[in-house]
Amino acid sequence: EVSDIYEIMMDGSLPMDEVNMQLGERGFDAPMVSLPEYVEWAATAPDVKVILTVRDKSKWAQSWLSIIPAAFLPYQRPFSWVKSIQQMAAFNWKIMIDVPTNNNPELYDDIPTLEAGFEAWTDYVKKTVPKERLLVFDVRQGWEPLCSFLNMPIPEGSSFPHINDRVVIDVIIKVFVALTWVWPLVFALPLLVAYFLTRNYRLGRAAKDKKKHA
Repeated sequence: EVSDIYEIMMDGSLPMDEVNMQLGERGFDAPMVSLPEYVEWAATAPDVKVILTVRDKSKWAQSWLSIIPAAFLPYQRPFSWVKSIQQMAAFNWKIMIDVPTNNNPELYDDIPTLEAGFEAWTDYVKKTVPKERLLVFDVRQGWEPLCSFLNMPIPEGSSFPHINDRVVIDVIIKVFVALTWVWPLVFALPLLVAYFLTRNYRLGRAAKDKKKHA
């Protein structure tokens, strides 16, 4: 649970050094924080290494469209009632809308805008982080450049994972979006059940009373 850390990070009340320290204390030793402020901090932290993953911009834009609805969930019921989700709302909006669109949020579902945003972010990170502490990494390169950059041995007998969770993520987000439409049923269903049970009970009692007086 780190939603409280991200909340105070976004309002500027917690320095990035402290943000990173607290994330580490909670088990996040390699946080994925795609914010300009975080990149700028990382660029000045001598012991921090930055990994910038890259891929085909068009394929990325197409896949990004499927998860964009998640950025709007914190502002819709029932998610707007969940404290931890509310704490993450500003952070999610920044990394899912503002950064990918290069601060053109009204064009969040425009493919050319997303492609341009992807290139702008990539160029920004490359220009900001010192080359000796930056790895521009394509997962198709496998273990070698990643392990070399981190000064770690290549795992023996373990091929580089190639997992595509797009379908799973797409289904999860669609379920969450559906909840924003059907959530009233969570409250209405018990009331409807109680109504029909009471109604049937009363009708049954009325029928028995009628028979007694027949």
